[in-house]
Amino acid sequence: MEHLFARWLPQWRLAVVGGDAPPSYEEEWTAAAAPSLAEVSDYGAFPLTFAGLDGRRHPVAVERYDIEDPDATSDGPLHASWGLPDDGAEEAFTFLVEALESGPGGLDRRGRALAGYLAGYLAADGTDLLRITAAAEPGGPALDDELHMMVRSDTKTTRLALALAPDAADRALAPDASEPAPGPVAPDSSDVSDVSEHRIACTTTLLSEFLRINNTDAVTFEVTFGTYDIDLNVADPDAAFRAGWAGDEHWLIAEEGDDESAGETGDESAGETGDEIGGETDDESDDVLRSLDSATLRAALIESERNMVAVARSQTLVWEFDSTTPEIPGDELVSWLARDLVETLVTETTGAPGIPPVLAYAKNVPLESVLYGEGDACLLLVGAERTALVHISG
Repeated sequence: MEHLFARWLPQWRLAVVGGDAPPSYEEEWTAAAAPSLAEVSDYGAFPLTFAGLDGRRHPVAVERYDIEDPDATSDGPLHASWGLPDDGAEEAFTFLVEALESGPGGLDRRGRALAGYLAGYLAADGTDLLRITAAAEPGGPALDDELHMMVRSDTKTTRLALALAPDAADRALAPDASEPAPGPVAPDSSDVSDVSEHRIACTTTLLSEFLRINNTDAVTFEVTFGTYDIDLNVADPDAAFRAGWAGDEHWLIAEEGDDESAGETGDESAGETGDEIGGETDDESDDVLRSLDSATLRAALIESERNMVAVARSQTLVWEFDSTTPEIPGDELVSWLARDLVETLVTETTGAPGIPPVLAYAKNVPLESVLYGEGDACLLLVGAERTALVHISG
């Protein structure tokens, strides 16, 4: 989660540290009898906090808060991401959002949704919340512009630390502060940068949390990158790629004439252009990708995003009596996650942000039935020298 936080809220430093406090049935904490500073330091794995020579922190004051048992129908992290924290996450949510709102540049809707999820994740199953005042050295002056919290449950202890980055003011004033440049791309290799790899893993993991099929299964996203040596600077790059691509072990690109069958089983508009695909095929076992032109790709991604938002909202009672259509993108973390995943994949395949893929191929895109655990879907994006293939399954 720290990778997304750094990308979306670059003016802040975030650290999530595992600790080791005794469970509440072994050691009771109250407002009048909170653990001592020495115990907090031990339980919270102080002083190592942020990276760098200035990253050590020491507790100098502590205040305890109860964490109430949430409603049985609540899903803390998801509800908090919508700005509706349950009783268990309310204090952590308030502290975190208020701290972020006080920083340079404030807090946009995307950052608020991510912060809400983080607060819900921190407080999930917790029994006690400690708000800790920290200093850079033992007994030193309090760093009042930082936020430090620790939550313990019967099985784990987690500490959160939040501080402005050293160049926070400059980042907030930068025109593209909300969209920092992604990690470097190596166009001559199929390996993505470590930053992008972690970001993709984080994004897809969180997407699966919102797209649960049942108590044990969720929609999953498997991403693989590849390279090719085909000249696409020709009159018909689609034909050149079809003829020269070695293919994937599992997925094949349909013959040009076979693309027309997509229109017979999907969106009627797809049949008018032959190569476009607007829906799902009848043969779910047909692992064949069909061509998408740029307009169809954009429309398919928009519809997929809306479908993911609808599925995420349908799986919780919090929206049971709310028939309004949510703004997209708006307060839905799943929407921002889907966009971040696509932007990362496109950047990794084309070599720079904002450049669209040269070609795209897909099966069962827009995403629909796969979001309910039926069948699977696949999207292949082709850049100048690299490819990204996303397999979505339930």
